[in-house]
Amino acid sequence: MDEEKKRAGFKETIKIAFTTTSAHDIGIMYIVIGIVSLITGSLYAALIRDQLTLNNLGAEEYYNAVSLHGIFMIFFMVMPISTGFANYLIPRMIGAKDLYWPKVNALSFWILVPAVTMSIIAPLFGPINTGWYMYAPLSTDLQVNGGFGVTLIEVALMIAGVSSTLTGINFIMTILRLRKVPFFKMSLFTWSFFATAILLMVALPPLTAGLAMAFLERMWNLPFFNAALGGNPLLWQNVFWFFGHPEVYILVLPAMGLVGEILPRAVGRQIYGYKALALSSMAIAFLSVLGVWMHHMFTALDSDVVREIAAATTMAIAIPSGVKVVNWTITFYGGKVKFSALTIGMIGFISLFLVGGITGVFFPLIPVDLAFNGTYLVVGHFHYMVFAILVGLLSGLVYYFPYFTGKWFDHELARTSMFMIVVGAFVVATGMSIDGVLGMPRRYAVVPSPIYQPFQNLVTVGGVVEGIGALLLFGTLIYAWLRGPLVRTMDPWNSEQLIGIPDFVIRPIALPLSFGKEMDGSIPEHRHGSFFPSVFGLLLCFPPLGFMLMLAGIVTPGILMVLTFIGVGMAWLYNDYFRQPRPVSGFGNMGLGKVLSSSPPSTAEASLGGVDNPVTQQTGLEISRKAKTPVLFFIIAEIFLFGSFIGGYIYDINETPTVATLPRLAVDWYPLPLIMTVILLSSSIPAHLAYHNFMKGRMRAFKYFGVLTAVMGFSFLMGQLYEFTHIVKFSPQYDVYTAFFFTIVSLHAFHVIMGLVIWAITLLRTRITIPFQLSTASSFYWHFVDAVWVIVFTMFYLQLPIYHP
Repeated sequence: MDEEKKRAGFKETIKIAFTTTSAHDIGIMYIVIGIVSLITGSLYAALIRDQLTLNNLGAEEYYNAVSLHGIFMIFFMVMPISTGFANYLIPRMIGAKDLYWPKVNALSFWILVPAVTMSIIAPLFGPINTGWYMYAPLSTDLQVNGGFGVTLIEVALMIAGVSSTLTGINFIMTILRLRKVPFFKMSLFTWSFFATAILLMVALPPLTAGLAMAFLERMWNLPFFNAALGGNPLLWQNVFWFFGHPEVYILVLPAMGLVGEILPRAVGRQIYGYKALALSSMAIAFLSVLGVWMHHMFTALDSDVVREIAAATTMAIAIPSGVKVVNWTITFYGGKVKFSALTIGMIGFISLFLVGGITGVFFPLIPVDLAFNGTYLVVGHFHYMVFAILVGLLSGLVYYFPYFTGKWFDHELARTSMFMIVVGAFVVATGMSIDGVLGMPRRYAVVPSPIYQPFQNLVTVGGVVEGIGALLLFGTLIYAWLRGPLVRTMDPWNSEQLIGIPDFVIRPIALPLSFGKEMDGSIPEHRHGSFFPSVFGLLLCFPPLGFMLMLAGIVTPGILMVLTFIGVGMAWLYNDYFRQPRPVSGFGNMGLGKVLSSSPPSTAEASLGGVDNPVTQQTGLEISRKAKTPVLFFIIAEIFLFGSFIGGYIYDINETPTVATLPRLAVDWYPLPLIMTVILLSSSIPAHLAYHNFMKGRMRAFKYFGVLTAVMGFSFLMGQLYEFTHIVKFSPQYDVYTAFFFTIVSLHAFHVIMGLVIWAITLLRTRITIPFQLSTASSFYWHFVDAVWVIVFTMFYLQLPIYHP
């Protein structure tokens, strides 16, 4: 009987996992996958220490371990765990029942599952000797890294980038639209993740663009980074670090937010300087997307002016970080500091972050950076920072553990384990920093001089202490989950009594707040959706993998993978939009919108522009207008995607010496491309008129103008197809001009296709209901597509001198 109950419970858990759209369920799943990645990344760290201490590995195995350790810890450990906390905490903290787009939230998580899986199995298909930053030409030269190993990592990170971008926009909309508290009453964790979400929206698309370039050069020989054909390996550094430095704050801001929640409760007094801490998070987000990324490239840049700009912005970003450290430190004064796991975690975080910041102060100083950039001092500085993040996240896990499980853990064991983690982290990062000051170069598979070996051994000792502490902490929590005493109150840490502020706006009425429960923990949830978000997310890897196979000559399986993905997408589209006549908003259950009231289609249609129900009319128009905000955020992400390709093209043709020896791009702009351009740009007129008539309630005119827009867009695509098959005579692989021409024009064509798909869905939806949000999305997205073509046509067809000095 017990076995049957266990099997039934397991089946129910799996069903919930694959169908839930509840933010706190998805948050728990994010944390689980993050812990899996933490274990994987730690095993690779153990291999690194084995080689640098005992010299037991070969060079290929060592560089595999270095690359995958960084990839797992940064992309698949810190980011998922932070996003997991955000899913679990933010709706409760702002009074929202869920995220703005629950199904997109589920989709974002399930996209990550194949990304982690591919990264785990990637070494079986070829070496990954690139470093976690995957510099070209290491990542693009098949003679250095043959097989599919690096390609699988590129695909994994591309789809993970899509997941993170969707997550960022979803949280921005959630905080802007669903919060029940004023901005300056929001929790500090909400503020920190609000800043993080903005960075996710603008920083991940450039990484995706760079990975796409590396993928195409690796699999199809497009010379984006090949200097002999006009490419430039420094382009990868620019694109990667434009993502990479905001990424540092994507990693640390959620941990800072957790400190803002845990520290006042650990010391029993309210946080000092709440507004300064909240606004400093936004200041960090703003400054991190300026010229800061270039300080990673001081040794690669040849312009003193550019170096000085990067140095200045790097120094400036230390100011809001310093504000946080000062306010956290002052919070201890007047509090009741107890020697608990949480207090150790808070002191450990602040100390590691402070020492990491101090070691980082050297690097904006250009002469010092030139001397130390290639040494272990960089590695030590970085590990101070990431260990601070790890301690912050583990402190969050300890603090919210009673909420997760409804059980108490052994405080003595938790205190011991947290102390070991903090001490081990300091020993590791300090040993690395001392070796760096002594001059030990990084990226060496063998310690090059006996003078460095004692400190490498010290790093290994610190790693062992930290690892034992982590194992003890997880063992303590797992045992408490299974056998620990029950929490007897709904406020486990007496937060409201200590500082007068409850942990959540949505207060629990029963613990645990665990998997499959409602937001307040009261009853098992019954709001499961369908399997489509999970299946579609799992299959999002199929298109890039299919193209990988096709480019490798394995055509039939590749085509089948792409067709399978399209088929599942169409099935989801039909299920959510057309299977039954229920009036949901445009982009509704798949994405851009909240569900409308369940009035019948005839009522909804009559309400738009009619006089019988002016309240409903105003509601529909307001929904259409409000849809502009999420569409704008998606367009901003797309601007950064296109901007990376366009900026990369401008960078290569202006900064690569060999470009001067290449022939100019021989593209005819007259008459067919010019006619196509006139047609596409003119299509914005009926698109605007369609939306104008929609807002006036003239549905028939909306349909006519919408169809005209789609016909004009389709005509543009057909003309472009004819151009590529009959007029264009060069191949993408010829040089950097042809590579960027084919890539950017094809990317734009893909967006035209997506715009036509949105128009088709919008027009078909008018047969069922009034597509309030889809009308806004289709029109404004189409204007964006047309605007991008103005830049593309100017660069590649007209070739104005401003782009070719």
